[in-house]
Amino acid sequence: MHLSTASVQSQATTKKLIQSGWDMPTPKFFREHIKQMEQRPFDGVIIKLNAGKEVFKKKPYPDTVFTQDRKDLAAIKSSKLANNFIVMWSAIEEGWDWFNDDDWAAAEKNIQNFAKSAKAGRFKGIAFDLEPYGYTPWHYEVQPQHDNKTFQEYQRQVRKRGARFMRVLQTTQPQTEVLTLGLFSWMKALLAETTDPAKLQQKLVNDKYGLWPAFVNGMLDAARPGSVIIDGNEGAYYFYRAAWFAGMRDLIRKDARAFVDPANRKKYDNQVKIGQAVYMDLVLDLFEKPANNAKNAWYGMRMPHFLSPNDRLQLLEHNIYHALKNTDKYAWVWGERMDWWQNRIPKGAEDVIRRAKAKIQKGKPLGFDIDVATTKALNKCKAINSEC
Repeated sequence: MHLSTASVQSQATTKKLIQSGWDMPTPKFFREHIKQMEQRPFDGVIIKLNAGKEVFKKKPYPDTVFTQDRKDLAAIKSSKLANNFIVMWSAIEEGWDWFNDDDWAAAEKNIQNFAKSAKAGRFKGIAFDLEPYGYTPWHYEVQPQHDNKTFQEYQRQVRKRGARFMRVLQTTQPQTEVLTLGLFSWMKALLAETTDPAKLQQKLVNDKYGLWPAFVNGMLDAARPGSVIIDGNEGAYYFYRAAWFAGMRDLIRKDARAFVDPANRKKYDNQVKIGQAVYMDLVLDLFEKPANNAKNAWYGMRMPHFLSPNDRLQLLEHNIYHALKNTDKYAWVWGERMDWWQNRIPKGAEDVIRRAKAKIQKGKPLGFDIDVATTKALNKCKAINSEC
């Protein structure tokens, strides 16, 4: 079916670019610097509450720690930055257990307070980072009762908690949006091995994220009409081919359904949306040189390290363009060695982001081919490091 130019542009205007990173603002900073923040090329931000980022704790945060945040959030009014989320980490406190009702009651109180804070700011919802920065809730083998409860028992319990998680969010915001930084795109390594549900079930027992699909199915169990769960595809951090963004759409829409209970597949098809990510530090090669730690050494041997500065900017434009083109609504950028709100922005980065957005909004092609440059850079990288 041929779409008119007006139709293409209408669809493009629904695409939103969200900012996140180490410069993540607090509600107070957002309120006090809103005019400055509106000058940047974003349609929304992910913020952090002063209370913290974790919710799976053995004791809830006191209600009072949310008071000032909510006052600041309620005072924020922006037609430009209108697609905002509050970050929530999935890490658990040591000893926290899915089967402990007191532990869950503390978590539920925290989830409720995060949701109320999002509502105070008229935010879209929660940005849920499933990567545990500390003790993990998703690896069966390290759960407190894994010696006397089976993996299947944990799956059933985690699914119940996932449903409750979604219900608590929806009690405050009946049509909420949960931006997961990765839903089943996070499980793409397993899906590369098999899409047979029975075989996947066997592999999940030993997988570090083996309990995550149960939690997602719980969320789907409870998802009301109008609520949305977004697969943010954090794995797109490492993309430099247009086809990879489109290919991940296929994985999320088709292969990933193997993780979904058949009873939830209609909800999955209708209420799970596709997001895309861009990692600015990697694309622009912003890591310290010479590398002084293992992480920087590894990233410093990635392909963008061997591109010229101009080609890196073109790669950023390429990735922003294809992230937006291949998302249902949200693409998001992550940055570490920069600060968008304190004017520490890599030279040229803001211009190419604006250019990529404008092309999407006008239904125009990207207009250049980055593949030749990235292929040459990749060959240089592989000559030094086979893992490139």
